[in-house]
Amino acid sequence: MKTTSLFTLLLATSIAITACNSSEQTKSDTTMAGDSTLDTVSKGSQTNLSEDENKFIQQAAAGGMLEVELANQALQKSKNPKVKAFAQMMVTDHSNANLELEKVAENKGLKLPTTFPAEQQKHLDMMKEFSDRGFDRQYMEMMESDHVATLALFRKAAQYGDIDIKNFATKTIPVLEKHHKEATILNEEIQKQKVNNGDDNANVERDAKSNN
Repeated sequence: MKTTSLFTLLLATSIAITACNSSEQTKSDTTMAGDSTLDTVSKGSQTNLSEDENKFIQQAAAGGMLEVELANQALQKSKNPKVKAFAQMMVTDHSNANLELEKVAENKGLKLPTTFPAEQQKHLDMMKEFSDRGFDRQYMEMMESDHVATLALFRKAAQYGDIDIKNFATKTIPVLEKHHKEATILNEEIQKQKVNNGDDNANVERDAKSNN
């Protein structure tokens, strides 16, 4: 089974809410593009956002929070300097993007949530079972596939009518493109190490649990 299946579980519940007519899509959607259960909370004023624009804010907020949370786990658990450097970039870039998105939401009379639903938190906690190489493989494979879907989401948002959302998406796309490029290179390098070591997913999971 591919290592990204862990994150398919993470997103399955939320995708079903926002795309109930696409149950099979949960196998491929990833962080930003799939997680939309963190509904924005109105501060009292009414917005003129379309359903797609409002959904984008929800998805981008949830995805940004997840990216930072997973990157912080990588900084704590990984022993690979390249993975740690990538994770630090993710913390910095997505924290900045999250702050900008918060300003956009405030301009629309919306307040973004600051906590994860119980189901998402449960699956995030599952990553704690992995360590060292096992964690690196899970994390980097997810980062590569995640940014494919994330870029699709933001490129679509760059065409929306709301000028604030359009500008935010357009500004963030080059950053996401850089993330995807570096994730692809690093994931390929780590996957080659797995082949050279003769590892398989079962061994990675056993190694991870025995090291905890």
